[in-house]
This record gives sequence, C-alpha cells and structure tokens, in this order.
Amino acid sequence: MLYTPKYIRNNDLDKKICNCTECKKYRILYCHTNMVENKQAEKREIESDVIATCSKCKRMYRFGLKYTSINKKDTYEVGKVNEIKENYNDVRENIEKNYNSFDSEYTVKSENFLTKVIKEEKDDNSVVSEYVFMEK
Repeated sequence: MLYTPKYIRNNDLDKKICNCTECKKYRILYCHTNMVENKQAEKREIESDVIATCSKCKRMYRFGLKYTSINKKDTYEVGKVNEIKENYNDVRENIEKNYNSFDSEYTVKSENFLTKVIKEEKDDNSVVSEYVFMEK
C-alpha cells in the first residue's frame, strides 16, 4: 500500500523542522520514497526525501524522513533539514521537472497527489516499493 500523507505533524516527529512558534504541521509538496513492508512481522520501513511547507509561516524545507512501524507502533526520525530560499513558483517548477524525470511502472492520481510507482517487487511476505508523489 502506498503511503501518501497530505501533512506531517510536529507531534509525530522526533524533532521540530520549522522554528516558527505557531508551526503544528507541514504540507507535503513532494516526496521520493523507498518502502519495505513485511506482512508476517507487521513491519513497515519508509525512507523519504521530502519537500514540505510550514502550515503557518509558509517557509519551505527539504528533509530526510525515516518512518518505522512495528506491530502498530510508529516512529518518525527527521534527517538533515535544509530551508529552501527559492520562491514557491521556482520550487514548484523544479518539483515538476524532477517528478517527470522518473519512468514508472504505473501512475496513481488521487484527490491531492500525483504518484508514480517507480519500482515494486512483491513476494509472499513482503513488498518493496519506490515511488514519488507530488501535490497537484
């Protein structure tokens, strides 16, 4: 199953990304994800390169995010964080170029996102996927 959240909440993260005092969540603009799901062990590991914007001050950030779920216990670890200084239109253009540079096995369109599945391998116990998604 593809994991494409619209928002990432500060309460879920191991550290805050934006320093503004009102920040509670980040709207995802783009995400490149590698995911491994082990059905037998009820384990999911996701490593993502994320571009998101603070819901309050609108600053944009690029950061690594590692999500692990084992027996329904979830942890989120934020990697290196870089504030993006470019204007929104330039960032959006770069996101679209990057998204379009990937070949895909198939594409999924949802209410909020366009998603390209780059690679998907399945066996009886696990699913390994690589995909990108961007906000419409």
